[in-house]
Amino acid sequence: MPLSDNALREVQSRVLRMLMDTIATFEVIEQNAEAIYGESAPDVRAAINEYLDDFLRDTGASGEAHPETLIYRTPRQNFQRAGFYGAQLNLKERQVSRANATLRARLAGGIRQQWNRPFKKWIDIINNFLGSLASATGLSEALKELKDCLRDELPDDDNQ
Repeated sequence: MPLSDNALREVQSRVLRMLMDTIATFEVIEQNAEAIYGESAPDVRAAINEYLDDFLRDTGASGEAHPETLIYRTPRQNFQRAGFYGAQLNLKERQVSRANATLRARLAGGIRQQWNRPFKKWIDIINNFLGSLASATGLSEALKELKDCLRDELPDDDNQ
Protein backbone atom coordinates (compact mmCIF):
# COMPACT_ATOMS: atom_id res chain seq x y z
CA MET A 1 0.00 0.00 0.00
CA PRO A 2 1.49 3.37 -0.98
CA LEU A 3 2.56 5.94 1.59
CA SER A 4 -0.29 8.33 2.29
CA ASP A 5 -0.01 12.03 3.01
CA ASN A 6 -1.56 11.33 6.42
CA ALA A 7 1.26 8.94 7.34
CA LEU A 8 4.07 11.24 6.16
CA ARG A 9 4.78 12.94 9.52
CA GLU A 10 5.05 9.59 11.29
CA VAL A 11 7.47 8.32 8.64
CA GLN A 12 9.57 11.48 8.91
CA SER A 13 9.66 11.14 12.69
CA ARG A 14 10.69 7.48 12.53
CA VAL A 15 13.40 8.15 9.95
CA LEU A 16 14.77 11.01 12.07
CA ARG A 17 14.86 8.72 15.13
CA MET A 18 16.76 6.10 13.10
CA LEU A 19 19.29 8.72 12.05
CA MET A 20 19.76 10.09 15.55
CA ASP A 21 20.14 6.55 16.90
CA THR A 22 22.86 5.98 14.33
CA ILE A 23 24.52 9.30 15.25
CA ALA A 24 24.53 8.16 18.89
CA THR A 25 26.46 5.07 17.80
CA PHE A 26 29.01 7.22 15.98
CA GLU A 27 29.41 9.19 19.22
CA VAL A 28 30.07 5.99 21.17
CA ILE A 29 32.63 4.95 18.56
CA GLU A 30 34.31 8.33 19.01
CA GLN A 31 34.39 7.84 22.78
CA ASN A 32 36.01 4.41 22.32
CA ALA A 33 38.36 5.37 19.48
CA GLU A 34 41.54 4.52 21.40
CA ALA A 35 40.41 0.98 22.12
CA ILE A 36 39.21 0.41 18.55
CA TYR A 37 41.78 2.27 16.47
CA GLY A 38 44.88 2.54 18.64
CA GLU A 39 47.34 5.09 17.31
CA SER A 40 44.87 6.17 14.59
CA ALA A 41 42.38 7.24 17.26
CA PRO A 42 43.12 10.99 17.10
CA ASP A 43 42.41 11.05 13.37
CA VAL A 44 39.23 9.01 13.79
CA ARG A 45 38.01 11.22 16.63
CA ALA A 46 38.74 14.35 14.63
CA ALA A 47 36.86 13.01 11.60
CA ILE A 48 33.79 12.05 13.63
CA ASN A 49 33.71 15.37 15.49
CA GLU A 50 34.21 17.32 12.27
CA TYR A 51 31.17 15.59 10.76
CA LEU A 52 29.09 16.14 13.89
CA ASP A 53 30.06 19.82 14.06
CA ASP A 54 29.45 20.53 10.37
CA PHE A 55 26.27 18.54 9.86
CA LEU A 56 24.59 18.50 13.30
CA ARG A 57 26.04 20.68 16.05
CA ASP A 58 26.82 23.91 14.17
CA THR A 59 25.19 23.87 10.77
CA GLY A 60 25.03 27.66 10.86
CA ALA A 61 28.81 27.87 10.65
CA SER A 62 29.12 25.17 7.98
CA GLY A 63 26.21 26.31 5.85
CA GLU A 64 24.79 22.78 5.79
CA ALA A 65 21.12 22.04 6.35
CA HIS A 66 20.42 20.15 9.58
CA PRO A 67 19.21 16.59 8.92
CA GLU A 68 15.94 17.26 10.75
CA THR A 69 15.21 20.12 8.36
CA LEU A 70 16.02 17.96 5.34
CA ILE A 71 13.90 15.07 6.58
CA TYR A 72 10.85 17.23 7.33
CA ARG A 73 11.13 19.00 3.95
CA THR A 74 11.26 15.72 2.05
CA PRO A 75 8.11 14.96 0.08
CA ARG A 76 6.12 11.78 0.53
CA GLN A 77 7.12 10.43 -2.88
CA ASN A 78 10.81 10.48 -1.98
CA PHE A 79 10.24 8.39 1.13
CA GLN A 80 8.18 5.94 -0.86
CA ARG A 81 10.82 5.64 -3.61
CA ALA A 82 13.51 4.99 -0.97
CA GLY A 83 11.45 2.28 0.74
CA PHE A 84 10.74 4.32 3.87
CA TYR A 85 7.12 3.26 4.34
CA GLY A 86 5.04 0.28 5.36
CA ALA A 87 6.71 -3.09 5.81
CA GLN A 88 9.98 -1.87 4.29
CA LEU A 89 10.26 0.90 6.89
CA ASN A 90 9.41 -1.55 9.66
CA LEU A 91 12.18 -3.88 8.50
CA LYS A 92 14.77 -1.12 8.08
CA GLU A 93 13.85 0.41 11.42
CA ARG A 94 14.21 -2.93 13.21
CA GLN A 95 17.55 -3.68 11.53
CA VAL A 96 19.01 -0.23 12.23
CA SER A 97 17.81 -0.23 15.82
CA ARG A 98 19.17 -3.72 16.48
CA ALA A 99 22.50 -2.98 14.77
CA ASN A 100 23.01 0.23 16.74
CA ALA A 101 22.02 -1.34 20.06
CA THR A 102 24.22 -4.39 19.47
CA LEU A 103 27.28 -2.35 18.56
CA ARG A 104 26.84 0.02 21.51
CA ALA A 105 26.43 -2.96 23.86
CA ARG A 106 29.63 -4.52 22.50
CA LEU A 107 31.46 -1.24 22.99
CA ALA A 108 30.14 -0.95 26.54
CA GLY A 109 31.50 -4.45 27.21
CA GLY A 110 34.97 -3.46 26.04
CA ILE A 111 36.88 -4.17 22.86
CA ARG A 112 38.13 -7.72 22.57
CA GLN A 113 39.48 -9.89 19.83
CA GLN A 114 37.40 -10.58 16.76
CA TRP A 115 36.02 -7.07 16.84
CA ASN A 116 36.03 -6.51 13.07
CA ARG A 117 33.21 -8.89 12.18
CA PRO A 118 30.47 -7.31 14.37
CA PHE A 119 31.65 -3.85 13.40
CA LYS A 120 31.49 -4.71 9.71
CA LYS A 121 27.97 -6.15 10.15
CA TRP A 122 26.93 -2.81 11.67
CA ILE A 123 28.57 -1.03 8.73
CA ASP A 124 26.64 -3.12 6.20
CA ILE A 125 23.27 -2.49 7.85
CA ILE A 126 23.88 1.21 8.35
CA ASN A 127 25.12 1.50 4.76
CA ASN A 128 21.72 0.42 3.44
CA PHE A 129 19.93 2.91 5.68
CA LEU A 130 22.23 5.85 4.90
CA GLY A 131 22.08 5.18 1.17
CA SER A 132 18.29 5.24 1.23
CA LEU A 133 18.29 8.31 3.44
CA ALA A 134 20.66 10.25 1.18
CA SER A 135 18.63 9.40 -1.93
CA ALA A 136 15.32 10.34 -0.30
CA THR A 137 16.28 13.52 1.53
CA GLY A 138 19.39 14.88 -0.09
CA LEU A 139 21.25 14.29 3.16
CA SER A 140 24.94 14.65 2.61
CA GLU A 141 26.93 11.60 1.63
CA ALA A 142 29.48 12.69 4.25
CA LEU A 143 28.15 10.36 6.97
CA LYS A 144 28.18 7.42 4.58
CA GLU A 145 31.76 8.28 3.61
CA LEU A 146 32.76 8.62 7.27
CA LYS A 147 31.30 5.19 7.98
CA ASP A 148 33.40 3.74 5.16
CA CYS A 149 36.53 5.43 6.53
CA LEU A 150 35.85 3.95 9.97
CA ARG A 151 35.57 0.49 8.46
CA ASP A 152 38.71 0.94 6.37
CA GLU A 153 40.67 2.21 9.37
CA LEU A 154 39.97 -0.91 11.45
CA PRO A 155 43.12 -2.81 12.40
CA ASP A 156 43.62 -6.10 10.59
CA ASP A 157 41.95 -9.05 12.27
CA ASP A 158 43.22 -12.37 11.01
CA ASN A 159 40.44 -14.20 12.89
CA GLN A 160 37.58 -12.95 10.74
